[in-house]
Amino acid sequence: MTMVNITMNGQKISAPAGSTILQAAKQVGIDIPTLCDHPALVSIGACRICVVEVTGQRTLITACTFPITEGMEIQTESPQVVKARKLILDLLFSERNHYCPMCQMSGDCELQNLGYRYGIDHWIYPTYTKGFPVDASRKYFFMDHNRCVLCGR
Repeated sequence: MTMVNITMNGQKISAPAGSTILQAAKQVGIDIPTLCDHPALVSIGACRICVVEVTGQRTLITACTFPITEGMEIQTESPQVVKARKLILDLLFSERNHYCPMCQMSGDCELQNLGYRYGIDHWIYPTYTKGFPVDASRKYFFMDHNRCVLCGR
């Protein structure tokens, strides 16, 4: 197996060629937050929460879709990355029914946990809730489109 050498948050890492930045980070215990990543799905970067800063790239890129290359330098929590994640979360919270500080899930929700992680306790944009029907046609779960963040899972 061919290995690729990269630097992530100042730490030298070797990961298998063809790995994404997210896979390489998971391999060494570096937490890059995601909402849409799931082992049973193809990564499409829908949620944008996993954005990272890569030296030489003009924009932030999604760690779940971007393959590592030899010598790549990556920052997973730079000020620019944190600012972008907060903006993405603010936009997600402003659309649909996401009142996380008052939610009954009480820490058992990835979106709520990300809000707490990035210090979001109020919304900076007006909320927009169109009001979608809840699909309760299945036996073991229901789909509340009012809470959906369109992650693809």
